[in-house]
Amino acid sequence: MALHNDVDCRPLDYFRVGHAETAALTYAEYLKYKSPIPIPLDMVRRFMLAETDKMIAEKLAETSPNPKIHQLLTDDTLSYRQQNQLLKNLEINAYDILWLNKEAQEIGYLLDIYHEEKHPVKFDAKKHPYVIKENEDGTVETIGVTNMTEGEMKALLQQRKVVQARIYHKDATWHCFYFTFKGLAGEESGVMGSKPHYHYLSDKSGIAWDDLMERIKACDMPTSKVHIVVIR
Repeated sequence: MALHNDVDCRPLDYFRVGHAETAALTYAEYLKYKSPIPIPLDMVRRFMLAETDKMIAEKLAETSPNPKIHQLLTDDTLSYRQQNQLLKNLEINAYDILWLNKEAQEIGYLLDIYHEEKHPVKFDAKKHPYVIKENEDGTVETIGVTNMTEGEMKALLQQRKVVQARIYHKDATWHCFYFTFKGLAGEESGVMGSKPHYHYLSDKSGIAWDDLMERIKACDMPTSKVHIVVIR
């Protein structure tokens, strides 16, 4: 059920290659049924990476960097209070995130990606399927073998804690954007919590790097006053 973690990635390359690989695997399955001759997967991968690069270039040409994110990445003199003030009431979209990764890579930041989840101990004795998906009509789809009932799987999805963190780091400087599944779904308390959002922490926030790693692993993140609203 959990995604794997990756560290020390080039930010823009991580997402461009990931997007291209997903598209290539999908397109390769389509070609199995539509193409009269077998198409090597490596050829499909090269094609989709070129198409992804073309798409990224077009989107960057049509948009511009978010000035607040740009300042956050380039101004090391900001205190954590000033960083919070800079990001207060910030709303970002997919293009802002694209520019974040492009600028971060150009400046020399590396990216760590973490996905951690914890579920209630009452489910420890059960055999979990590899994937559980609850559909809008309430039915449950799974991949893998399980001895869990449909009701137990729904309860696991509702009661688990999930944290996904994206940490941009360069030497001793780091910026951590993290979200919970409830936060991204707009199901947290408060006015800002009712909107899909990220939280923000940095090396200026008073938490040591090793402590941050432990908090991510435990799905017990430090309090963050910043809610960065995600516009889809």
